[in-house]
Amino acid sequence: MAEESCKLCRPVPRETLGLLVYLVIAFGGAWAIELIPVRAIGYGSPKSGNAVLFWLIGVMYVPMLAALVARKVEGCGFADSGLHWGRGRYHLVAWLLPAVLGVVATGLTLALGLGTYDPGLSTIMSRVPPEGQEFVRQQTARFGAWLPVIIWVSALTQAVLINCVATFGEEFGWRGYLQRRLERFGVRASVLLTGLIWGVWHAPIVAQGHNYPGHAALGVPLFIVFCTVWSVILGWLRNASGSVWAPTIAHASMNGPAVAPMMFVKGANVLVANFVGVVGIVLAGLFAAYLLAAGVIRRPVDQPPVCETES
Repeated sequence: MAEESCKLCRPVPRETLGLLVYLVIAFGGAWAIELIPVRAIGYGSPKSGNAVLFWLIGVMYVPMLAALVARKVEGCGFADSGLHWGRGRYHLVAWLLPAVLGVVATGLTLALGLGTYDPGLSTIMSRVPPEGQEFVRQQTARFGAWLPVIIWVSALTQAVLINCVATFGEEFGWRGYLQRRLERFGVRASVLLTGLIWGVWHAPIVAQGHNYPGHAALGVPLFIVFCTVWSVILGWLRNASGSVWAPTIAHASMNGPAVAPMMFVKGANVLVANFVGVVGIVLAGLFAAYLLAAGVIRRPVDQPPVCETES
């Protein structure tokens, strides 16, 4: 009995404590922002403007903060976080793959009759203030049929570069810290578990209309599936490149050129169509399934093991 009591009195290992600290800060900080100031301003409301954007950019840095504190608790440095550039060819894949899948998903949406081509951007027009509508009209008149190409190329270049500033905050936490800590359950399990946690982490903002406006009940579980599928791909990029910059670039591409073609589709059900709907999830899911089945998801190259400290 005394021996059993002694076991119960042992301190929590630092690596386990660090993981718990990470989850508490990542979820507590992000959910506090989304459920208090963002909800008070009103996500998606005409008057929300840059105020909501400011808070949501802050949310993307919460996983980074959580990882920094967790590493401090563990007594670990950053050798296992993948901050070096790594294998560059995977960064090219990270940049182009989401963008291409976004175009294909939009093309399938139109081909399957799930939406109609909208060269006048009527859906966008309905969501912007009058001065914004005038700007959209000017651009459609100026560039005509070339506007989709111009917007996509701009998203592929400028938007990806700008988005990386924010997506690094998430990826330093999710793929730079959490995924590596979950490798104790197996490498393939680590990318799936990270995706599941990543998806649940988004729940409050998705419930407020992010990605699936008007579909809070179905949007939350669908986006968890989306995140789990893409976590396999991002996790593969992180491990194959040995760098957290590869998933950072891919995440930025997901938020830019992958979703840009959706602007030119109207009448589509957001749960089904385009990159974030079932069509896009199935496309990405097929590639993720191949990665899992082929066994190409391995531990990161050219990096030391996850920091393990004595308790």
